[in-house]
Amino acid sequence: MSQIALPSSLPARRPRIIWIAPVVILALIGTWATFHRRAVAEGDAGSLVWTHVTPADFDVKITKDGELQAVNNIDITCQVEGSTTIQTLVKEGATVKKGDVLVTMDSSAIQQKIDDTTLDLQKADADLINSKEMRDIQESQNSANLEAAQVALTLAQLSLQEYVDGTYPQSVVNAQADLDKAQITLKTKQEDFDQAEKLLAKGYTNAADVKDKENDLVDARNGLAKAQTAMMVLTKYTHPSDSAEKKNDLSQAEKKLARTKRENAIASMQHEADVKAHEQNLDTLKKRMDHYKDQLAACTITAPADGLVVYSSSADRWSNNPIQEGATVRNQQSLLRLPDTSTMKATVRIQEGQVRRVHEGQRAVVRLGPDMPPLGATISKISVLADNSQRFWNPDLKEYPVDIMLDSTPKNLKPGMSVTAEVFIKRLNNVIAVPLAAIYAVGTDTYVFVNKDGKPVPTRVKVQDTNDTHAAIESGLSAGQDVLVLQAGQGRDLLEKAGIKIEVKEESDDPDTKARKQRDGQPGARDRNGMPGKNAPNVPGNGPTKMDKPTAGIKGQAKVPTTQPLAA
Repeated sequence: MSQIALPSSLPARRPRIIWIAPVVILALIGTWATFHRRAVAEGDAGSLVWTHVTPADFDVKITKDGELQAVNNIDITCQVEGSTTIQTLVKEGATVKKGDVLVTMDSSAIQQKIDDTTLDLQKADADLINSKEMRDIQESQNSANLEAAQVALTLAQLSLQEYVDGTYPQSVVNAQADLDKAQITLKTKQEDFDQAEKLLAKGYTNAADVKDKENDLVDARNGLAKAQTAMMVLTKYTHPSDSAEKKNDLSQAEKKLARTKRENAIASMQHEADVKAHEQNLDTLKKRMDHYKDQLAACTITAPADGLVVYSSSADRWSNNPIQEGATVRNQQSLLRLPDTSTMKATVRIQEGQVRRVHEGQRAVVRLGPDMPPLGATISKISVLADNSQRFWNPDLKEYPVDIMLDSTPKNLKPGMSVTAEVFIKRLNNVIAVPLAAIYAVGTDTYVFVNKDGKPVPTRVKVQDTNDTHAAIESGLSAGQDVLVLQAGQGRDLLEKAGIKIEVKEESDDPDTKARKQRDGQPGARDRNGMPGKNAPNVPGNGPTKMDKPTAGIKGQAKVPTTQPLAA
């Protein structure tokens, strides 16, 4: 084999030195364990620990460690928007009364907002007053404009009616009278001229007089022509022109009235909208001011009820920002908790296999410590979902939080105190029970080692039920017998010494199965039903070693020699 070259910066023999010490230590430990197991397995009767089996009442119960919690809690959260800084903070563990100041937070930024909003409010109020005055002025102007338009329309109507009913007919009458007068004058002048000519022919007058009469006749004829022309101009030109003008004035007056109404409406709407905008702006600023005042009040938190002060960060083991003076907190962040310590409960976590055996209303006993008497309690709540807070360390572990209400709560108890809860499942009367340390289980077979003339003889038994210390034996063991209390690794050696070869079917080598095997071999391991793991060393005698390699065969089936005494 070619030797791997090491970097020049590292000495070539250093890795060998590093690995020699652990190998030697492991070899020494293995040698000691082998001799120790042999010594235990081959020890005389005097070195073995026996327990006498007698019928007794057997209580099946679940014992779990937990902690105390208050039934009623008041959570104090930060109601200040954004981020703020804690200025003063009540001491944790202090007992406060209702109304006591718990927390004060920095309010300088909010106070500045209040000052700025106060100025905005004053300006908005002045703008609203001004807009209302302008609206009133516009309403007055609208009224004057409307009245002027209505008067102009009335005058136009009267002017047209006056022309049609009075002025034009009168002009026609006057023109006709002038025409008639001109015709009569012309007739008269014509008669005078004719009379003058007759008198001139008779010699009663002179030519000058006739000439005067002729001039008068010409004037009369001109007057008639003038009167006729005036009548024609009146009827053909003046009347249509004046009539059209009067009608146009009336139409313009009507349109101006309609236009004035629309202009008034638009102007009123604009000023009304301006007033509403200023009212809305003022209302918004008032609400903003109220909100800032609420925020200012939220900077000082008082106790809503009597209680014991507990910081939220103290109950959260993952919190990186402790609640303390000078700390920055955000909106809706939990700051404090005020538990009501007058009524307490114990909270425990029960494995998935055992939680099926408990129910709400079931009785339990809670132990607070060696110096305090046990307290009666009742299961009040069983969580619907499992608590997965430990899934990082043990992905397959499923525990359900169970609340156990204390019948009575002693004084001076605090949330978080450790307790031990015993949940009573059932009682088996007059049964044979042995310590768990006397049980050796492999596969589906369970063994105890009975004293036969001072020597342990393996006996197959059937376990009816277990609690935290003992197992109730349903069959395979009789009252009055002595069974061996096994030491670590002793059960397997005694079975092999008795000639019993354990053949266990090899399970799948998938990662989940391997992980389960490893968990079953850990101290204190239990299966999904809450029973000790089949290889868990917390049951003395359990736990495979390097020599415990089962051969192929049917899982849980042991080959027993015909000469070996076994219970049914």
